[in-house]
Amino acid sequence: MQTDGTKLDVFISHAYEDKETFVRPLAVALRQLGVNVWYDEFSLRPGDSLSRSIDKGIAGSRYGLVVVSRHFIAKPWPEYELRGLVAREIGEDRVIIPIWYGVTRQQVLDFSPSLADKIALMADEGAQEIAIKALREVRPDIYAEHPRNFLEKLASGQALHELQGQIEQTQEELEGVRQELGQYRCPHCDAELVVRTEVDVTPNDSDLFEAFACGHERGGGSLDRPCPKDPHFPKFEDYVLKFQYTEKESRYKWSCFAFGRTAMARRVDLTRGLGETKEQAEQMVREAYERTARKK
Repeated sequence: MQTDGTKLDVFISHAYEDKETFVRPLAVALRQLGVNVWYDEFSLRPGDSLSRSIDKGIAGSRYGLVVVSRHFIAKPWPEYELRGLVAREIGEDRVIIPIWYGVTRQQVLDFSPSLADKIALMADEGAQEIAIKALREVRPDIYAEHPRNFLEKLASGQALHELQGQIEQTQEELEGVRQELGQYRCPHCDAELVVRTEVDVTPNDSDLFEAFACGHERGGGSLDRPCPKDPHFPKFEDYVLKFQYTEKESRYKWSCFAFGRTAMARRVDLTRGLGETKEQAEQMVREAYERTARKK
């Protein structure tokens, strides 16, 4: 039940024995129509004071749906709820909307002449039909917003079922789009595809070559170049470093070459390192690896 001072739309007064056959389906249909309902199974929580909660429900609802049945007439508790709604009607406009459920006018008249004098909804039309007719009174804004056939779908739950079906269909379509777009993304890091072209690998055969922004390459009749996010991407230790010194007049006397010692390392070429010293040349190769591996 709301506690922020906002009025609920309806309070449903009923006898417990009528829940299964009529009241619960009515409450569910009203909810599905968008009506804010005070109904004990929806509104009461373990530990709530029953009488206090019902009093709040009566006071905090704009209308009271009173399901008048043989069980309602025979019980004192529903009569207590009815007295509360009648007390509100003394100082307000019409509050009570009676629903006759398996009773005659004479039975209602004997129970409450004032209640028998009100135009009632007849429960034999079914819970969903009664919910739509009650909607016209308690939430005319919702009633006027939708055509009758859509209100029937709402009350029966068919609209929700159709919406769920549409959501599932949309999810399937989105998954198909994701799978299609996945062809244009690196499978390891989702980097975009930058090159896709047919290349000749033999005089009589061609292959599709693809290159991604991360550096991953595949196809083209050559070994794939792995993505830096590939768990098998080579480590720097997977390379053997070889150095070369030159006596020629040059600022850079030392060159450093990296040779892959594993199959995966041989797929990733590292730039030759140059330096005035052997250490500088090696450092240039290390930096080339860091850039290739996207570690900086």
